[in-house]
Amino acid sequence: MENGQDLVTFSYPADEDHLLSFVRSELEGAGRNLLITGAIGSGKSTFVQHFIDYVQAVPAGYMTIRHVDPEEKTLGFAHRPAANQAGTGFLTVRHEGREDFPAASCFLLVDDKGRRFDLEAFARGAMELIDRPGTLVILDELGGDELLQDHFYNKVLSLLEARERPLILVWKQDASLERSIGRSGLTGEEKDLLRLRRQEIFSHPSLTRIELENDSQSAAHRKRTLWGSAAPQADRGSQAPFPEDDKEGQSSPSADRGSRRMALRFAIMGGALLFILLASFAVGWYGISLSTIVRFFWSQIWGGGGFPDEIHTVLINVRMPRILMGLLVGSGLSVAGHTFQGVFRNPMASPDVLGASSGAGFGAALAILWGLPASGITGFSFLFGLLSIGLVLLLTSFVRAQRVLALILTGIVVSSLFSAGLSLIKLAADPTNQLPAITYWLMGSLNASRLKDLTFAAPVILGGALIIFLLRWQLNVLAIGEEAATSMGVRIRLVRVALILAATLITAASVSVSGVIGWVGLVVPHIARMLTGSDNRYSLPASALIGSAFMILVDTIARRASTSGIPLGILTAFVGAPFFVYLILRQGRKDVAA
Repeated sequence: MENGQDLVTFSYPADEDHLLSFVRSELEGAGRNLLITGAIGSGKSTFVQHFIDYVQAVPAGYMTIRHVDPEEKTLGFAHRPAANQAGTGFLTVRHEGREDFPAASCFLLVDDKGRRFDLEAFARGAMELIDRPGTLVILDELGGDELLQDHFYNKVLSLLEARERPLILVWKQDASLERSIGRSGLTGEEKDLLRLRRQEIFSHPSLTRIELENDSQSAAHRKRTLWGSAAPQADRGSQAPFPEDDKEGQSSPSADRGSRRMALRFAIMGGALLFILLASFAVGWYGISLSTIVRFFWSQIWGGGGFPDEIHTVLINVRMPRILMGLLVGSGLSVAGHTFQGVFRNPMASPDVLGASSGAGFGAALAILWGLPASGITGFSFLFGLLSIGLVLLLTSFVRAQRVLALILTGIVVSSLFSAGLSLIKLAADPTNQLPAITYWLMGSLNASRLKDLTFAAPVILGGALIIFLLRWQLNVLAIGEEAATSMGVRIRLVRVALILAATLITAASVSVSGVIGWVGLVVPHIARMLTGSDNRYSLPASALIGSAFMILVDTIARRASTSGIPLGILTAFVGAPFFVYLILRQGRKDVAA
């Protein structure tokens, strides 16, 4: 932190704790107002949202959000109440991807004809939000063309003079302003008036001026927060501006409660997984009691004996490889699907979106047609799964624009090619032996799980999952769009390729040892987000836990339902299809209510 004559400079987010305490003392103790400056992407608006949560304020005023279309093209800018940030994304409140939005709510429209600033629309929206009850007033991105509106400019001055409520001004950067007015069509007199009014506000004696500078840390290590809604309460106006903490710098009670709730949810998910694991060891055509299972594994760890050979054979040689494979495949497919949905920002994305499952299925069918052993089937399946993603990335490298869309479309093309090749193999296969084997393999099953398969699949699946977990911060940032992620220092192309490769490795390895098991990577991420929210810090681990439990549960039902074992792809489809119908109906009710 540097303290100059006219402003205080903080390195953000490294100095966030000191900054939060300093701002609170200035607004509450010293009774000052605050003006925050900094370059684009320095985190000004993000910090304001962190501060609102830190002091549990009920803010009036507005934040500025940017509407973008699915192709990340800016459509316009509008106001969002400072107290309601639900659905505006991670880290910042300026970006919101929507295909359709009320254009009338935008005070700045952006299209092929340029930028059109509706000053009256700005003033109407801003004045209404400023006059709402609250303990704190926020004016985001202040200092642009809107100051040419006399009544709005006078309103800002009156707020500075009255000091009835603390005021935070997020200042529009000088360089950004000059670029804006250079293409705005303002006259020379209007430009001079705008600069004069900016200077009068900037130099107001009630203001403490703070400048934020990006620190040397990667933007990926910044604090990530999803901001929920908080409706203003009229009866809060008579209270002190901010509730008291037990001690300075301590996290707010609401944050603590949220952390405890999240820990409880993970504890419940972990307990459910443990119960399903024990039940899976117990259930089968050779039944074993839970107490026997616990005593057996206790004896394996700490020594002991006295158990029949049948118990050892069933638990160690038969059920353990199958259950461990279910853990790997279930968590792997769920994490891969979660990653693809985040990278492509598409809730319908699944592990086979780039053709890895189709390629792996083709490789396995080819190995069966050639009469290769089980290890050959696994190896061919894995290699052709990797070949599919290699073809997708190669073809997409020739596309210069709309890379995400190009990836999806190329994946569809490659998947269709391998599906056609698979149909040709089925046509040429022996209908008495090879064709049934191919068909059964494509339905997915853990019946043939062996320790040899585990030693092959575990390093690949766990390695890919580790890469994704290390990059889950960047996956959060990608959710708000390429333009915003770039401004935060994320190397979009490198991160996207790394995430796609890791997810494809997981998918190819999972399919090669278990066959094609659909719906897991599509449904489980949605369940995880319903339980933990959209923050990948929590939803990714939740996907892994839920996916593991789901796969083991389905496999237990499959092997108990018949002596030969029902293919897992059939059961997962019976579960996944109705769940997606429920999601569609649920979303439809929300849209109607909105």
